[in-house]
This record gives sequence, structure tokens and C-alpha cells, in this order.
Amino acid sequence: MATLLYRIGRFAARRSLAVIVGWIVILGLAVTGAQLLGGTLASSFEIPGTESQQAIDMLDQRFPQASGGSAKVIYVPPAGHTVGEYQDEIQKSVTALAAAPNVTSATGPYDQNASGQVNQDGTMAYTAVQLSVASTAMTPADDQALMAAGNQAAGADPAQGLTVAFSGVTDPPAAAVDYTEAIGLIVAFIVLLITFGSLLSAGMPLVTAVVGVGITTTLITIASGFADISSTAPLLATMLGLAVGIDYALFIVSRHRAQLIRGMDPRESAAIAVSTAGSAVVFAGLTVIIALLGLSVVQIPFLTVMGVGAAVSVVVAVVVALTLLPAILGLLNRKLIPKPTSRAARRELAAEGTHRTLGARWVALVTAKPVITVVAVVIGLIVVALPATSLRLTLPDAGYNPAGSVSRTGYDLLTEGFGPGFNGPLLVTADISKTLDVEGALKALQNQFSGLPDVVSVSQAVPNATADMAIVSIIPASAPDSVQTEDLVHTIRDDSAAFAAANGFGYQVTGQTALGIDVSARLAGALLPFGVVVVGLCIILLTIVFRSLAVPLSATVGYLLSVGASFGIVTAVFEWGWLSDVVGVAKVGPVISFFPILLMAVLFGLAMDYQVFLVSRMREEFVKTGDPHTAVRHGFIGAARVVTAAACIMFAVFASFVPGGNAVLQPIALGLAAGVFVDAFLVRMTFIPAIMILLGRLGWALPKALGRVLPDVDLEGEGVREMLDASAWRPLDDDGEPYALAAGDAVVEGAEAAPFSVRARAGDLVLVTGAASTNPSAVVAAAAGRQRMLAGHLRVLDRPLPYEGSALRRRSLLVTRPLALDAAAGSDRDDLPALPPGGLAVEEQLESAIGAELGELWGPAAAAEWLRQLAVASVSPVRLVAVDGTGIPTPFLQHVLAVLDRALPSSTTLVVAHHGARLVAGVREVTVVELAEPPEFVAEPGPAPDTERDPRDADRSASDRPASDRPASDVAASDPTASDPREEVTA
Repeated sequence: MATLLYRIGRFAARRSLAVIVGWIVILGLAVTGAQLLGGTLASSFEIPGTESQQAIDMLDQRFPQASGGSAKVIYVPPAGHTVGEYQDEIQKSVTALAAAPNVTSATGPYDQNASGQVNQDGTMAYTAVQLSVASTAMTPADDQALMAAGNQAAGADPAQGLTVAFSGVTDPPAAAVDYTEAIGLIVAFIVLLITFGSLLSAGMPLVTAVVGVGITTTLITIASGFADISSTAPLLATMLGLAVGIDYALFIVSRHRAQLIRGMDPRESAAIAVSTAGSAVVFAGLTVIIALLGLSVVQIPFLTVMGVGAAVSVVVAVVVALTLLPAILGLLNRKLIPKPTSRAARRELAAEGTHRTLGARWVALVTAKPVITVVAVVIGLIVVALPATSLRLTLPDAGYNPAGSVSRTGYDLLTEGFGPGFNGPLLVTADISKTLDVEGALKALQNQFSGLPDVVSVSQAVPNATADMAIVSIIPASAPDSVQTEDLVHTIRDDSAAFAAANGFGYQVTGQTALGIDVSARLAGALLPFGVVVVGLCIILLTIVFRSLAVPLSATVGYLLSVGASFGIVTAVFEWGWLSDVVGVAKVGPVISFFPILLMAVLFGLAMDYQVFLVSRMREEFVKTGDPHTAVRHGFIGAARVVTAAACIMFAVFASFVPGGNAVLQPIALGLAAGVFVDAFLVRMTFIPAIMILLGRLGWALPKALGRVLPDVDLEGEGVREMLDASAWRPLDDDGEPYALAAGDAVVEGAEAAPFSVRARAGDLVLVTGAASTNPSAVVAAAAGRQRMLAGHLRVLDRPLPYEGSALRRRSLLVTRPLALDAAAGSDRDDLPALPPGGLAVEEQLESAIGAELGELWGPAAAAEWLRQLAVASVSPVRLVAVDGTGIPTPFLQHVLAVLDRALPSSTTLVVAHHGARLVAGVREVTVVELAEPPEFVAEPGPAPDTERDPRDADRSASDRPASDRPASDVAASDPTASDPREEVTA
């Protein structure tokens, strides 16, 4: 992955203007598409499969006049008066309301069919308005028209006339601009400025993050024109997109600046920064994306949509960081290089060896007594998490809206005048299609709920037009989000079976309150399996990345501590009311139902961000030094400043969404802000270093059996450094031209030989031979790009291997001895590949000279196959032909080389493996590679031979055999990217 990212970063840095213009075009197209195709965001929640949703669906089908939304117009007389004194004004309002758009009926408090619409002391009344559409389908103009009709009851003098309020309407857009999110960006800019000491460097992460968020929000707007998108989805995507977008850019820019300080070319530095820090960005982004997409396991559509929208924001942030950011870095070129005397340069250079930095002092403190550190962090976070035991969940209603808003004012007035349960009525629906006694059924349904505890009133049972469905409204005595109301819903549902047995039909409970209870129950049931998925994913991914069991297990423990502490803080603030005024909590009470699962998903990804960026530096130091204690301390010092800056930025962005935020987003934003703070500073930068010091070398241990099956993720960019080293190694001949084949201390898998070196010009004959225990055929296969290298340098046709092996394979052919052919096939030529034009004459020459003798030695089928390969090679437009001649008599092979020399251009290089006498090919210069036996003991690379598996430790049961004794497919299989050699020859 690192090499791919290097190529992407190099392209973006060198084609900076084209890449930047491309992103500007994409942003413009997205904005235009949002304006032309964008739809309306939905604020309602549908939970398929729940009892409340089933009842709502039945209402839509059988009782459409009751399935639409409803609103209430509330009348409050001046102090010392009653609403009865204002009946004329109220009636005027009722008449106007009946004519308002989307209104099917308006029942005034003094109408004949009105019931309970005036409170007991006559100080408040309301008109019930039934809508033909859902409340969320009302346009702002419709809501304004309804409120204008209701306000006709208000007098000209507010002190003498009625006060009119509204419930069930959407609040008009706020006139003022909310600058709280901008505060987060300002804080982020200040942190970046302190971190980099440069305005340009500090501004780039903000620019790229804003571009990413702009594209994401416009994509969500476009999607809303084709699907139902929750109104919370763009807010969550914006919050998360800003946070990760800034952080991901910060990591790459920080690595780029560190390399510039050490004198690296700016464009090359941008590419390497993308390949190293960018690898960690890709992994960190992948964890967030997978966790967010994992929300779909709950099978709640609006939550799935929110997860997908947030995942899209992370995808865009990663892509922007890997392409647009290096393009900007390449465009600025040398302008980002800090002056040698600047504070940023001195700080970066000092961080390599000094212990006087704040990060150095902190890691020394927390690792001095690691047991005390671990115990203190664990106990402290458990104490912080204790309030989470009383965490309660709900779906917010108008009571959670900002104080002073239209909907909140109406909600509070109804609570004051009619009781706390009035804003959360329960709607009971019953299917009475199978009963003949409709009147008896209606009476039984109404009486079922009249004597229940915590019930204030029960409306009359009302049938639909076809008398196959009835509805009853129940007003609880307790608030919608209270435990008593939840118990009432469960009691009513528990009695349904007995009621059905006695009356022949059952009922279902729905309404906003029941819907919230169902959502909470569904999410509570999904929390454990989702947590298992997230924790399991954490262990698997980190095991792959760090090739260690201790790292993922400690990361998982730390993640669980962070989640618990975050839950505890949110519970203390939103349910217990601690510091609620300081953070601007809209209403103290239960939090949004999907808060826990959403927090777990997002915080998981963010926690893994810090784990990767911090521990990857520790592992990099461990690979260099082999000392686990030094690796922890030096790795921490190298990453602490960037991780601290990233955590401060993310905390600021999340916290900026808390003051003045809506009830849905507030607890999520506070939970994420608290979670990021706890996870970054207490878990990753305190708990993890102490644990790694305690574990020592065991912290990097991995069972060999597990190491063999895990993919190798190059998180530190070692592959890029090796690729650059291989590309830089380019020997030239006396004329300044690259050699056709050059090797420097090369070690080839399966060669069973010591490192070898060679220089050969184009058109030479390279003869690879050696002791009987060596395998020259493996070296020949490597020269054709079809065998894996283990160490050293090998450059063929100016292509560094193994990084440009595919390009070499297109310019070379490998002729191998076929061993799997059935001798009984005789000279049947139907299965042999077709010859290119001109190859028939070569094949006839070879057959007439050595065909019969070779057939007696190998069998006719094998001999015919090998000669056909040689004939194809002789007329193919390649620049290198490699021949495995091991096991072939010297006279036969000499004759083959004579034929190939005449058929091939003089510039085509021949590489031949042979255990035998010296061979020649016309006037071609002969270069001999004499393979020596490998040393008896070869030290394995790496700091911990007992825990780190080198590629050479893999099972070599097949590759240990000489290539001449193996099928050609086995030789090619040594390189996972190589195709079958015979397919290359016969193509």
C-alpha cells in the first residue's frame, strides 16, 4: 500500500495545478448538483419491525384521516382572566385555522364535539388541528399560514388580549447566524499555528477539511432528492468530516515539514509523507468507515443513513488528504521549509535526541512507575464511568428544543396547563375487522385503559369509515421521557394478550412516546453485538498492522475505558444536570436513543487513529533498535506533539457543536469531545506507554503460526524506502548507459546461494552456474522478473526489481524445462501453443539437431514443449531471453544458443542457467555468474528473531527444490505477481 500511496503523492505533487483544478471542478459540480437535484431532509424516524411502527403503517392504510400530523393552537388569557371571556376571539381563530393549507379539521375548545380542551381552572385552552400530511411534510410557508390563522385570536394589546402559542409546528429558521462551529475552526487554526509556527502550514489542513466537508454535504443534499435523509445526517457528517479532515492533513503536513527540515526535496517529501503518514491515515480512516457502516447491523434505516453519510465524509477526507493536500504541498514547493534558526526547526531537530521536551518529560513520568500509572488510569476512568449505569435513552420531542423557540414555548405551556403527560399521548390502534359487535368492541377498548395507574384520561374509541379499525388516545400523568410512562407502555402491551383472548381482537400502542421506547429497546438489544463486532474488528486490524497481540488487546481495553468514561460524563451532564448551564443543555433528561451506539462507532475509529499514529512510531523505533523500552520512549517523543495537536483540534471541533446545538447532536458532540480528550491524553498517551513498558519485548510478540497467515501491512513505509533505494541504485557502464543486467549482493529466493553481483551489457550472454548445491535456475527466473528477491539489488533492463517486475515481464521471456507432461502423449502437437510467424524454421532446426536425442532423454512430449518455447522466444520482440538449461547436456544447450544467437537481435540479452562447461553464443560477450554456497549461519534481520517473522522463515518445501526440478508454474508462483512463464512464452 505504501508504494501505491507514494506514486499517488508523487503524481499529485508534480501535477499540482491539474490536481487542484480537478478538485475545484468536482466541488463546483457538487454544489451545482445540490442546487438542481437536492431534496428535503426528513426529521421523522421510522423503525421497521417495531409495534409502534406497525401501528403507524396500519393507520396510513385504514385510517388516513388520523395518520396525518396534528398541531395545537394554545390560548392563554392575561392574569386574572379566563379563556371563557375570549370565546369570540378564539372562534375567529378556529374559523381561520379550518381554511389554512393542509388542514382537514380544526376543533375549537368550545365546539360541540370538543372534549377536555380547556384546563380545569380555565386559564388555558387549545384548538386541535388535524393535518392531511405529516407534520414534517409541512413547508415553512404552510407553518407560517397556520400560525397566522391562529394569531387572529390575539388582541392588539398583548397586556389585554390572548397570548397565542403553537405546538406541533416546525420552528422557523433562526434569524441569527450560529458561529459556534466557527469557534472550533478558530481554535483548530490556533493549535495548528502553534504546532507548525507557520501560517501557510496551519492553513492547509483547514482548507482541505473545508473542501472535503463542502463536497460531502452537497453529496448528501443530492442524495436527499432520491432517498429519505435524516436532518441529523449532514450535521454529523460535517462535525466528523471537519475533525478527521483536519487531523489527517495535520499528520501528513507534520511529516512533510520534518522531512523538509532535514533537506529533502519538497516534491519528493510530499510523496514520501503521503506514503508513510498517509498509510496510517488510510488505516485510521478505514477503521472509522467500517465502524460507521457497522451501524447497519442495527437495521434502523435512519441510523444506517446517518452512518453512511458520516462514512462518506471520512472517505472524502481521506481522498482529499492523499491527493489535494500533496498537490498544495507541491505547488508551494520550498515556501514551507522552516528557516534553520526558526523555533520549529530547532524543536524538530531537538526531538530526536533530547529529553527536555514536554513529551519527553511526560513519557518519563508515566513510565517511571508503570504499575502505578496503569492502576491510577483504570480506577480513575472506572469512577468517571459510574454515572453511565443510570443512562436513559429516548427520542427527543419539542421539550428538547431551545428555550424560547415556538415549539418549546407551546410544549412548556401545555405541560403547565394540562400536565406533563399531555405532550406525550399514547395512541392505541385496534383491528376490529373480525368482530360483529362494533359498539361493544369500542366500549371494551375504551374501558381497558380507564383504570390504569398513571393514566389521566382516555378518549372515546373512534372507528374509521369502514369500521374495521379503532383508535384510542391515552394521556399519561407522567412526562413522555419518564420511567413511569415507559412502565405504563409496557403494562398496556403486557395486557394485550389477555384482552385479545377475552374480546376476540388485540391492540397495538404507538405515538411518539411509544416510538421512542421501541427505538431505545431496539438499540439496547443491538448494543452488545455491535460492541462485540467493533472490539473484534479492533483486535483483528491492529494485530495485522502491528503484528502483535499485546498492542490490539491493550488498545481494546483502552477503548472500552474511553467509551465508559464518555458515557459517564454525558450522563452526569444531561441526566444529572452537572454543568448543564455551562454547556447550554437544552433540557436535562434522557439523551437521544442512538447516542451510545453512534458514539461507540465514531470513537472507535478516532481512538484507533491515535493508537496507530503513536504506536507505529514506537514500532518503527523497535525495528531499528530492538530495545522495547527505548522504542516506547523515543517513539512517544516523536509522535506526542502531533497527537496532542490532533486531539486538541478534534476536541475543539466536537465541543463547538455543543453550545446552542439541537437535542440530537448535543450529547453526541459532548460525548465525542469528552471521549477524544480521555482517549488521547489518559489512554493513548498515559495508559498505553505504561503498559508497553511493563510488557517489554512481549509487547511486540506474535505467534509464528499466526504471523504466517496475517498479511503484511507496511504502515511505516519501509517498502517505499526500499523502493527508493532500489531505484537510486543504477550502475552505469563506461558510456554512461545502464547495464542490461546488474546485481549487487543480490539474494534470490530458492537460489540456495550466497549474495552475488554482476554487470552485463545489452546483447551479452550471462551464464549463471555454480556449485551443485546451488540453483542457478532461480537466478535466471529472477532476471526475467519471475522469482522473488530477498535482499540486495537486482536491476534488469533498467527496471529495479521487484518493484517494476510487471514491466520487466512484458519485455522478457523465460524458457523452463516442462516436467509435468505425460510421456505417453508422444509427439502429439495439438496441445502445443501456436508459433508466431518465422518461428517454424527455428523449431525445425532445433528438432533436426537435438529433437530425437532430447526426446529419448526427457520423453517426446516434454522435448517438443521445450523446443516450442525456444522457437517462440527466438522470434518474440523482447529484450531479454532467459533459459533454464540445468540438467541439459552441454552439447545440446550449446546448439540451442547458436540457433538463438542467429535468430535474436544482437541487442537482446541472453541469460542461461547451466551446471556444466562454459558456453558461448556467437560473438556475444560472455559474463559468468559463479554462485557460491551460502554461509552456514546467516543472521536473520530484525530486532527480535524470536518474535518477528522474516519472509525467509516461510515454508520452503516447494521453493527449496531447484527450479529445474519444479514445474514452471511453481517457479513463477514464488513471485505472487508473476504469471506462468509458459504463458509468457507462448502468448
